[in-house]
Amino acid sequence: MKNLLLRTARHQRGWSQQHLADFAGLSLSTIERAERGEALRIDNLERLCTCLEQTPEQLGLLNVKGKSLDGMKLLHHSHLNETLDHIESIIDLAWEAWFAANPKQAAREITKLLPGLEKTIYTPSLSAAALRASELAIRAHGLLGCVSLDALHNEMALFHYTQAQTYAEEIRDKDLMLTYMALLGDVLRRQNKKREAIACMEEAKDKAIGTTHATQGHVLQLLAYAYADAGNEAGFEKTIHHATDLLGCTGEGRDAAKKEFNPFEIYEIQGKANRDLGRPQKALVFFDAAEKSLGKATSIATPRFYALLAISRGQAYCDAGDLTVGIDAATRGFLLANQCDSARQMNRVRKLVKKLERPESPYRGERKIGELKDLLYETYLHKNMD
Repeated sequence: MKNLLLRTARHQRGWSQQHLADFAGLSLSTIERAERGEALRIDNLERLCTCLEQTPEQLGLLNVKGKSLDGMKLLHHSHLNETLDHIESIIDLAWEAWFAANPKQAAREITKLLPGLEKTIYTPSLSAAALRASELAIRAHGLLGCVSLDALHNEMALFHYTQAQTYAEEIRDKDLMLTYMALLGDVLRRQNKKREAIACMEEAKDKAIGTTHATQGHVLQLLAYAYADAGNEAGFEKTIHHATDLLGCTGEGRDAAKKEFNPFEIYEIQGKANRDLGRPQKALVFFDAAEKSLGKATSIATPRFYALLAISRGQAYCDAGDLTVGIDAATRGFLLANQCDSARQMNRVRKLVKKLERPESPYRGERKIGELKDLLYETYLHKNMD
């Protein structure tokens, strides 16, 4: 007799049988047997109950091979840890998918995991697993914040970074708490709330005393660009050099905290800041250095980062008066950004075209600008049709 209760619980989460198998750490054939109503081993039954957050009775899983259901109490915590191991592996893969070129897939996989993690966090009897679940939830919200920011969904990014910061406060992880405070400031900067952004980041900087060099360096890195964006050249120069010194001392890290130091981001920030401050030729020197460092960093040498760099270079070349090289670089970056589904990077090229078409622009009416504008129009038209 088919197990309709189990099948319904799976459908309510929008999961296929393969999804349930992956999340529970079971084989597809085990899920198929369970939904046919066949008896399961006690350990497999426990994994299903943990994954779907229901009792055996609620899932219609009453046929057990070999042991009494009372044995589930003894197995619960060990299998919960195995489930959290599996969730962690999915989060690792989702971060890799995000860095590579597939933000929508990464977001879908992570969104499915959050309800179970959050239930574990607030279940008193699971206090031993709650700390680890909190750490995983922080990573999950951190990834969703990055994806939201890249999709130009700033309010959603604020929500996810706030959630990550809240969980960090609950487990008293000062490094993560201040990292996400600075990231919240970065979202405010992108919303053109420069004063609020700098105040938020400066508070994070002041509170970060005593935290790891990685945390302090990351906070200062974000603050440095906020200073440059606000035109504070002296503040930028002082802060970016301090950030570089701190980050150069670190060895490990991952996700939103960006603790694994590679000078790419420092060079790229210095390049953008110098362009913003009216020094495009000096900016290009930093972008050249960023490209060299990117070639040495296998973890971030992906289309997403090459798109960012190409667009930054394109902007700087145009500002420096080399329209042909600038438009070619911006075109390469735009195509890579489209490949990565990066709305934010694509939007940077759209803004560049608008700037070059202003009445006061010496390049207005140039053929190269028209070609890039046509490419943008066709690309956005196809995306809207899809």
